[in-house]
This record gives sequence, C-alpha cells and structure tokens, in this order.
Amino acid sequence: MTTCAILTLLPAPLTALALFALLKYKYPDGKFGLVYKSFILGALGIIAVYAFDKLIVHLHLDSLHSWNRTFFYAFILTGGFYELWKLLVLRIFIYPSNLVVKPIDVIIYSVFTGAGFTSLYAVYSLYYGSAYVDTCLFAITLTPAFISLAIIMGYFAGMAKTRQNRVVDLTTGLFIAMIFHGIYRFCLLTCDEPLMYISLSGMVLIALTFMWFAVRRAE
Repeated sequence: MTTCAILTLLPAPLTALALFALLKYKYPDGKFGLVYKSFILGALGIIAVYAFDKLIVHLHLDSLHSWNRTFFYAFILTGGFYELWKLLVLRIFIYPSNLVVKPIDVIIYSVFTGAGFTSLYAVYSLYYGSAYVDTCLFAITLTPAFISLAIIMGYFAGMAKTRQNRVVDLTTGLFIAMIFHGIYRFCLLTCDEPLMYISLSGMVLIALTFMWFAVRRAE
C-alpha cells in the first residue's frame, strides 16, 4: 500500500476524533449517543454505495469515454447519491432528537455523518474506486472537501429545522452539496489539479461563511 493510499484513510476518523474530543471537553457531562449514531449511520452508507456501484457497472455507466458520461458520473452517480445518503441520515435519524435545535447543532452532526461515510469510503476506494482517480490528489484534498460539504449540507438542513416549510432549505442544501461534490469528483476523475484547487478554495470559503452564520445565530 502506497503512502498516499494510507493517507486517504486518516482524515475522516481523525477529524471525528478531534471534534469528539472538543465536545467532550466543552460538555463533560453531555450525552453523546447521537454522535455515535450519526457516525455509524454515515458509515453504513458504504453498503448502499457498494450496491449502487454494482448496478452502475452492470449498466456500463462507469465507462467514462466522453465528457457527458464523466459529468453524469461525477454529479449524479457519485456526488448526488453520496450527498443524498447523508441528507437522509440527518433528516430521518438526527432531526427527531431534542438535542438538535440550531443550525450549528445540525452542522456538528453533519460532520460526524460525513466523517463516518468518508472513513469507510476511503477504505472502499482503495479496492473498488475508480481507476481514473489519482490517489495522491485524493489524499491531499479529502479533508477540506468532506468537511466543507458537511458544513454546507448541515447549514441548510439546520436552517430547515428552524422553519415550518423545510422542503426548500433541504432541497437547496442537497442541490448545493451535489454541485460542489460533483465538481470535486469531476476534478478527481480528470486529474485537473488547477481546477481542483480553485474550486476547493471556493468550497472552503463558502463553508467558512456558513459556519460563521451558524455561530452567529447560536449566540
């Protein structure tokens, strides 16, 4: 196993551990069952990914011989499907909890959900990932990508939590996360490093902006 391959396995679990340690420090008597639940349910998404990938291979949709196929694969078959799973975890299993009130709460659980999903996906990608992806580029960009996507999704899902009509915010969060994940996946598939770093910088900046908004609303 190469160094780059090993590095892809570290970002997500280390992020989850660091965030969990921060929460334990801030809330020493807190209840963390929902944290474990969000991480585990995020990780279980790899089962759906495996089944979906089998279907993609069976339908020969993994043959990226044109720009149209690459766009469809990046934005719908991977980015879209992965973000949909994370949103379903938030909406079905996290929302009902009384611990989730403000957008910042949903962002925290969104990061744990994303970390769980990404932890197992990193392992999965070593054996079943696309041959087009440069492992070193994936390792370098994985941390800011998955955290930014989790914040963006969590912010809009959190805004939906505070409103009666949740469909608009949930749909907006899913759509924006799908677009950014699709761009990220497209850059990986095409090994376009300049576009990767430009788009990733924009993604991080937007995620930081949403995080600032969420923190302000929590004050």
